[in-house]
Amino acid sequence: MSVDNRVRMNILLIDDDPDILVSIGDYLRDTGHRVFAVAGGAEGLETLRREVVDIVVTDLMMPGMDGFEVLREARRAWPGVEVIMVTAYGDVEGAVRAMREGAFDFFTKPVRLRELNASLERTVRFHALRREKDRYRERLDRLDAEERRRYGLSAIIGEGTAIRAVKGLIEQVCQTDATTVLVCGETGTGKEMVARAVHHGSGRAGGAFVAVDCSTVPEPLFESEFYGHVKGAFTGAQEAHRGYFEQASGGTLFLDEVGDMRPEMQARLLRTLEERRVRRVGGAEETPVDVRVVAATNKDLPGAISEGRFREDLYYRLNAFTIRVPPLRERPEDILPLARHFLDRYRREMRRGVAGFTPEAEALLRPHPFPGNVRELRNTVERAVILCRGDRVTPDDLLFESPRPAPPEGTDSLNIEEAERRLIREALRRSGGNQVQAARLLGISRDALRRRMESYQI
Repeated sequence: MSVDNRVRMNILLIDDDPDILVSIGDYLRDTGHRVFAVAGGAEGLETLRREVVDIVVTDLMMPGMDGFEVLREARRAWPGVEVIMVTAYGDVEGAVRAMREGAFDFFTKPVRLRELNASLERTVRFHALRREKDRYRERLDRLDAEERRRYGLSAIIGEGTAIRAVKGLIEQVCQTDATTVLVCGETGTGKEMVARAVHHGSGRAGGAFVAVDCSTVPEPLFESEFYGHVKGAFTGAQEAHRGYFEQASGGTLFLDEVGDMRPEMQARLLRTLEERRVRRVGGAEETPVDVRVVAATNKDLPGAISEGRFREDLYYRLNAFTIRVPPLRERPEDILPLARHFLDRYRREMRRGVAGFTPEAEALLRPHPFPGNVRELRNTVERAVILCRGDRVTPDDLLFESPRPAPPEGTDSLNIEEAERRLIREALRRSGGNQVQAARLLGISRDALRRRMESYQI
């Protein structure tokens, strides 16, 4: 396809021969291009500073600034501009040097318009491909930045001492790409978030993050799921299948609930971690895999070892670097920052005009024990955003999953009235003085609470 039917370009023509400027300039204009014609290298650079240029066609030998200087400066200051060099007939050395220094193409004098046309066609095609590549790279960079924002270290909310220690451990282990990591913590503390932060903060961030819930993998399917199978390996295996280890090669394999694996599965996993090779079911060849394994558990693995439910050798293989995620009750200073984070997330997702929490609602959140940890807090805030009818979440919108408060310890009195007084005061303390929420915690109506408060002069 001719240049006439392709992209129209802005071309800078540099030559100290006025006849060439006229002849080539007229030809390029006739083919639809916009042409800037100048008689020297310094004028050419000035034009580059002033105009948008796609291609530079420059003579090699010129008085003052020669073509090599133009090429070097163009490559340095305008890397998106392609440079075509024009050399004297037989100047092979100059042509080779020009290509080494970054010229896209060259042709020799006397200028043949057919050769010039072919050179421009190649340059235009390459220019279009590079622009598409740059756009693709920009999209990937935006996606990478979004992944890091959602799953990187900055996604772990909290600045208390306990969570800062966790972040410090993540930063340390991210300096390695192979060390196996064991993440321990109660249900709902955010162990997968920690695993993702390890992945996205390390040199493996460009690879896959493959998450596997070990408690849901049936033993008969363990080999096929973890190591894959070849076509025809068993009934129903109509296509070859890559297992989790192959899928995660170059990235991170996250083994969630690793403490729930059966002993037979543990033995197979241990061998794979030691050999770093897998063989598909029905296959004869072993495939090397390059993965970092991050395992997580809410179980007491040393206790499971003593009871014979978990292999000691696998434990020490997984336990090369341990990160303990503290429960929310050990980081109460992070409750409100987390609650505000979840509120902002859900109000945007649900398109609700909820601006924040009332002081009374925050006073209710702060002392709550949240035995379900961050997951329970997240669910509580999500429900509150749904229930909220104003611009701020109130105590009436907070429906906790935790049980009603127990009577305070440290008293020997069995007097019913005194016990009720203690319970009412404790409920009011936990609810920040909100009677509706206090009544909900006590399991009675608001009117019943008011009657008791009047009776006990509370």
